[in-house]
Amino acid sequence: MTGDDSRFRKDFPISEKIIYMNNGAIAPTPTVTINAVNDFMTKCANEGPDSAATSEYVTSILARLRLQVSRLINCDPEEVVLTQSTTDGINLVANGLDWKNGDSIVIRGGRHEHYANYLAWLRISQTKAVRLHELGIDENGLFDLSELEKAAKNCKLVAMSHALYNTGAVLPVEEVGRIARQNNALFFIDAAQSAGTLQIDVKKIGCHFMAFPGFKWLCGPTGIGVFYCSKQAAEFLTPPEIGWESAILSDSGIIAYMEMPARFQTGFRNYAGAAGLLSSIQYILDIGIENIRQQNLKVANVLRSELDKISSVKLLGPEEPDNRTSIVTFTASLDSSSIVKKLEAANIVLVDRDIAKSKKGVRASPHFFNSEQEAVQVAEQVKGLL
Repeated sequence: MTGDDSRFRKDFPISEKIIYMNNGAIAPTPTVTINAVNDFMTKCANEGPDSAATSEYVTSILARLRLQVSRLINCDPEEVVLTQSTTDGINLVANGLDWKNGDSIVIRGGRHEHYANYLAWLRISQTKAVRLHELGIDENGLFDLSELEKAAKNCKLVAMSHALYNTGAVLPVEEVGRIARQNNALFFIDAAQSAGTLQIDVKKIGCHFMAFPGFKWLCGPTGIGVFYCSKQAAEFLTPPEIGWESAILSDSGIIAYMEMPARFQTGFRNYAGAAGLLSSIQYILDIGIENIRQQNLKVANVLRSELDKISSVKLLGPEEPDNRTSIVTFTASLDSSSIVKKLEAANIVLVDRDIAKSKKGVRASPHFFNSEQEAVQVAEQVKGLL
């Protein structure tokens, strides 16, 4: 990727009229993905949605999608389960593990975490007599690894995000993985804010489970996500749901789950979404994750620099670029929701997000199709509001 982002901006029609920096929530889809979904629906309409030809086409799409995901996170295609969202993957782990009285789960400060990756573990602790250990965090959401080393002793699961949805801080997941392995603990990662914008290698990280959506940094359709389950860890999970595609019934009435990934695919039918996500991941991989990372940081760094010149603005998140994503979060003299509403009236889309208990900040999450000039414009608009 060069400094000229015009080629990619043309792939996102929204760029013609709106400065869209809410990609950490839902990113727009490129035209190639829109075309892929349209092509799929047209094929179903012309050949029949349940015809032999369409069935073969769907099988090919799902196989190719799993292959592309395996390239994205460095796993085997058989370890890729297709879901509706990150939340689905989280709940597969939370509701699939065999919890015993006295088990413990270690998470980062819960109320600073996205609720999808907090409520599932909180409910388990309240219904299964399982202890929930919440690590202390600083204002950026980071924790002390020495506390984790103590908490991980005799724990069943460590669960945390790869990158934080509110401050953009990147957590030391490789170190966490090492500590989890040393203590024979399972390790789950919520990669909603990293898949598509950070390099991910599940083998290097050493996690057992990972979940992420297609509709954030991967620029895919809504309603489709990915759950990674290592082959070794699959034996620890009992599928919380069952269907004719995930299990077989013997003549004697014995149920046997199928091998990975079918054992967790109880009734996946979002084939149009799969076609779209396949196109989006191919698009992202063709550009290159590292190229995307560098472009994202360029825009984020300009935005941080310009916002930092405004006296009533306080920036949140790590200052060192290596320790954060392109998420830029700030507070100001005007409340966050008012800033977001006024910016949207000027065709600038940001969002307000929880940064602490009862406190919100304004979050910008630029992606590779955003420009440095747009970052300057956003800061100028914010300055004009204060």
